Amino acid sequence: MANKTNKNGDDNKKTPLTIENGVAQDTLVASRPIFLWFAVVTLLIFGTGLYWLIEQQRIAVASMASRIEAGEQQFDEELGQLNQMVATESVSTAELLENLSSTNAALSKKITEIVKIQGMTDNDVKRVWAMAEVEFLLQTANQRVLLARDTEGAKIILELADEKLKELADPKLYYLRSLLSDEQLALASVTKVDVDGLAVRLQSILNQVDSLQLLMAPVTSREEVESQESSKPENWGEAMAAAWNSVRSLVTIRHQEDGSAAVLAPKERYFLYQNLHLKLETARTALLGGQEETYHDSLTSAEHWLGQYFIGEDRDAVMKSVRELNSVKITVVIPDISASLAWLQKNGEQR
Repeated sequence: MANKTNKNGDDNKKTPLTIENGVAQDTLVASRPIFLWFAVVTLLIFGTGLYWLIEQQRIAVASMASRIEAGEQQFDEELGQLNQMVATESVSTAELLENLSSTNAALSKKITEIVKIQGMTDNDVKRVWAMAEVEFLLQTANQRVLLARDTEGAKIILELADEKLKELADPKLYYLRSLLSDEQLALASVTKVDVDGLAVRLQSILNQVDSLQLLMAPVTSREEVESQESSKPENWGEAMAAAWNSVRSLVTIRHQEDGSAAVLAPKERYFLYQNLHLKLETARTALLGGQEETYHDSLTSAEHWLGQYFIGEDRDAVMKSVRELNSVKITVVIPDISASLAWLQKNGEQR
């Protein structure tokens, strides 16, 4: 009985445990979906965070790559500027070295001259300065002849150079003095042409052109010619009359006792004066430029123009002056006077 009671008691004791295990099992079964959802949510949160982290890393890497690319571009630009500066500095350095080399050569030459001068006496120094002055005079004389064609001025300069050589009284310079004598003689034999006087005479003739009398034609001013050309007929009758007058005035025949032939119409006389002006101006320009052929051709044409279209005593005086000017030769052969200068420069070391 006691055992039964104990058994029952044990059974009673076991029954709550069984109930509790059932409740625990039910609770465990009920909590599984919650755990799964919690795990899914946790995974989603973790995945989202991981994606965000990866995206941030990608953005950071892209930003770093762009900064690196910009840095490379800036580096390339700075490198190009540096190369350009180096090239410029190289050119400047080369020019500086060249200038230094030229300066060094000039200084060496000056030092050599100073060393020579230190060993010279007062007479030697005076002789060096005198020869330098002679060389300068010879260069000036050649420039006067070649550029200004001034033979008289060049001859005076050569005489001054010869006086300097005469003061030195050096037998070694006799040959140079003989060259100078030959060159002075050559300059003295050059025919003198008074270009300024001829130009003045041509200007006087030009001033008299407008006062010359045309062959059998009344005086008509330029304004009258322009007014005649600008007038227009008002009707058909006047137009026909103007056309007939124009045809009749194309060539006007005038007979003189000496049988001179026709001249142009009166309204064309202005152009005769201008043409004569042009011929004389061309002759004066050729005179100043030393153009012999153009000078004579223009004067010959002007003389022919005067004889064909002008009359009167004033015309005769102008024509005489034109003939006299046309008979003058305006160009001369300039001699070569460079032999003395060449000898002096070649034998400069033996001075």
